[in-house]
Amino acid sequence: MMEKSYRIRQSFLIPLTLDGVLLFILIVMSLFTESHPTERIILILFFVPLVFFVIEARMRRIIIGSDGLALKKFFKTKSIRWGDITNVDTVIVGKKAYLAMTTVKGFYVISNSYEKFSRLVDDIVGQLDGDKVEERVRNIIAQPPVKRSDIVGAWVIALLMAAILYVKIFVA
Repeated sequence: MMEKSYRIRQSFLIPLTLDGVLLFILIVMSLFTESHPTERIILILFFVPLVFFVIEARMRRIIIGSDGLALKKFFKTKSIRWGDITNVDTVIVGKKAYLAMTTVKGFYVISNSYEKFSRLVDDIVGQLDGDKVEERVRNIIAQPPVKRSDIVGAWVIALLMAAILYVKIFVA
């Protein structure tokens, strides 16, 4: 089997990265203009975790191979062999879906924030015995829930920061 790699959806990463860039511009502007020190502190307090979140989201990968799958996160990789998986089920909360895998070494959760989530689930299920996979998992493959609120929220934040930048540059 050829290795397949899945990442966090680009449709979410683009506005999230834009949020970080706009927030950085706001910080730079606050440093070189007469702004209140509290404004700088608040902007930096939002910026630091956002940068880590963007970096972590961009580095996340799930790699599926013939021996198992690897969950790559920020400077951390967890490998799961196909034989170690004892059960696969789903948890659905609104439009957010999670693939829950129980293994002999622990419990792992994959969200539908990954691109081509139904194909990802299908690739995992295709490597496992049928008795390890719950029926709800097959329903996710056939009709995956699509969550867009995170994408919309990231774009709304980008628009708000762009409006603040506009006001600071052209109105003030």
